[in-house]
Amino acid sequence: MMNLLMAPWRASLAMTAQSLETMLTLQKSMLSGVESGGPMSLPDENKLRAAFHKSAGDNLRRWEDVAEQLQDLPDWMHSFTRVPGPILTDFFDAARRRK
Repeated sequence: MMNLLMAPWRASLAMTAQSLETMLTLQKSMLSGVESGGPMSLPDENKLRAAFHKSAGDNLRRWEDVAEQLQDLPDWMHSFTRVPGPILTDFFDAARRRK
């Protein structure tokens, strides 16, 4: 049960860490571009491509983590995805009308 409660927190923490790491990589590539050539020069295309591929890989790993966490949910939580849409709509409408 504790794993179920901690999983979203761990996923958001991992995503934050990876996005910070990606930003640092991009800033380092931009800084090296500024240091290498006199006035404010943009980083070369290869460094930007490498930073983009790194961020895309990090994003893909985070989605894999989310997919694993969804698979680890208890069976009763998965049963809601198997119910036809009109049944759930009617259920929530009826509950809202009772208020």
